[in-house]
Amino acid sequence: MSRHASDVALATAFGSVVTALAYPLAAPVIASATTGAALDWAAYISSFDLSAIPSFWSSGQWVSHVPTIAAFLAAATLLLYAYAASTRAKGEREVDGGIYGDARIIRGRAELSRRNDFWDGKGTPKSAGLVLGACKGGYWYDSSVPHSLTVGKTGSGKTALQVLESLHLAMAAGWNVVATGKPEVLELTGDKARELGYEVVVLDLSGYPGSSGYNPLDLVVGHMERGDEDAAVRCARQVAVDLIPLGGEKNTYFPKAARNALAACALVVCTADIPREQKNLASVAALVNLGTSGEDPRDPSRPLKDYIRALGPGHPAYAPASDLLSDGGATTAGKNVLSTLKEALSIFNDGALRGVTSASTVSIRDLIERRSAVYIEMLDEGDPYSVVFTCFLNQWWQVAQAVCRENGGRVPHETAILGDEIGNLNCKVACLPAIATLGRSMGIHEWLFVQNLKQLNAYNEPGDGGAGRDKLIGSIGLKVALSLSEPADFKFFSELTGKRTVRAMGTSSQRSAGRSSASTSYSESAVPLVNEWEWQNRVAIRDGLIAIKGGENSRPGREGVFEFPLAYAGDTPAGPFFGIGDPDHNREKCAGYYRRALESAAAAPPVPEPWCPEFEREADGPGGDAGEIERDEWEAWDR
Repeated sequence: MSRHASDVALATAFGSVVTALAYPLAAPVIASATTGAALDWAAYISSFDLSAIPSFWSSGQWVSHVPTIAAFLAAATLLLYAYAASTRAKGEREVDGGIYGDARIIRGRAELSRRNDFWDGKGTPKSAGLVLGACKGGYWYDSSVPHSLTVGKTGSGKTALQVLESLHLAMAAGWNVVATGKPEVLELTGDKARELGYEVVVLDLSGYPGSSGYNPLDLVVGHMERGDEDAAVRCARQVAVDLIPLGGEKNTYFPKAARNALAACALVVCTADIPREQKNLASVAALVNLGTSGEDPRDPSRPLKDYIRALGPGHPAYAPASDLLSDGGATTAGKNVLSTLKEALSIFNDGALRGVTSASTVSIRDLIERRSAVYIEMLDEGDPYSVVFTCFLNQWWQVAQAVCRENGGRVPHETAILGDEIGNLNCKVACLPAIATLGRSMGIHEWLFVQNLKQLNAYNEPGDGGAGRDKLIGSIGLKVALSLSEPADFKFFSELTGKRTVRAMGTSSQRSAGRSSASTSYSESAVPLVNEWEWQNRVAIRDGLIAIKGGENSRPGREGVFEFPLAYAGDTPAGPFFGIGDPDHNREKCAGYYRRALESAAAAPPVPEPWCPEFEREADGPGGDAGEIERDEWEAWDR
């Protein structure tokens, strides 16, 4: 039987039942309407009795009502059929078992609570996770999904709608946190973190009072002091990679050669017989600047090269310096390499940055082994100082892996890396794809927030067609659309949410020789669950967020597309927990925290002067034999 015939048969059957039950009761009203006689409604209501239904049909009264009964049956059948057809035309998702797609949006508090974790904000939660939905009564989250990616445009309310609530849940569960973002997050939550016994560490390069010191070479020095030269070399090379990120250049020789030179110079400084407080990147910058300012115009880098050569092939800096020693600044290619190196180190000529990066006030290992809350104050997108934070995150991951090996495969404290505004780094953070792959078993959770997916393009390699970014996104089991602004993001999330099956009804008519006929047809097709144009009209606080959980990354039965309600942090359990409220209250709270930080900040110790060896004056002088280059071996680069 066709679907059309089936609908007609069902409508007729239900229409007959409705007629049999309703017509006897409605007969006086129908008679009054058809004859024009006035109906005594009071008498009709007082005499209303369900026993009249069988009496009407058994007594034979219906015989005189056959025309009106037929009309009543036809009207009931038509109405029921029209209702069925219109329901199907609106796109019921169960058409043909979803042959073209059966995606649906899961919403409603009962269903959300059944397929997610829920915590009422009281006591200690059994688990934690990224907060997906919030109300005055608590939070929805999924503890089975370790990593997430939230896309929310500027001004969408990421801090007030997700970040603060997620910090509340994590801290209440006793997790360590590494939170990047705006100073507002520290100012609203720092006091509570200290009250809970957390060691609060603030990494800020813009001069926030009381900021902690972080020396990117501290790990290199530590490895050398323990006699682990190989680890020191690896660590120095990673610092160089972080400070000189690739920017999509077709020719990567210059930045890669500059990385080798930087690693070599870092190892020179870290192995020098000087006070530890001088073993920092400011000394590396001084070493490069003075060591490449020789008197020989043909090769101004001779002082630095001669110094490294004098250390001998057995020194850990010798091998990474091979490119520098073979050319240095003697050719155009060499000059380009040195230019790239000096540009990367130029930020450490800034006195304020030197003060923050000269010495570490707390070790990364301590931050992992103790109860800690690390606040990284993210800079504006593209700020050159941001590479220092890239160094920190990558070194944190290196140390975390070492601690896990010593601790049975997991960190001592479950840890959430809450990467708000992580896209502002504008460069690849090598540890993030690795954490997304390996972090689950280690107790490390990665919750990333970006303004748009383009901010993750830094994870692509030249010529890979976007595979690097796609690999990172694919490793993350929970994708969240908070508020989208880019057409590419509309398309991505529309494809991610899936398709549903809809049935459309069409009619046609023909008229010929005084006769007319009509026919109805149906067609089924797949349409996006959420159309691309719908994303730009969504407002997070009004419409909620859309979260997509993959089946392979969550507990069975928890996968699917979800719509969660949201509330500002002051209207959720985070409000009384952190002491936050409306915007005016929060501004005063932030200002008060800053004033106290300013008052309590101890006088900064004097920043040590950068170290640099006293280079010997070139014996040959300008134009001497030692400075002669018979053939430019890099002449291909000069063209």
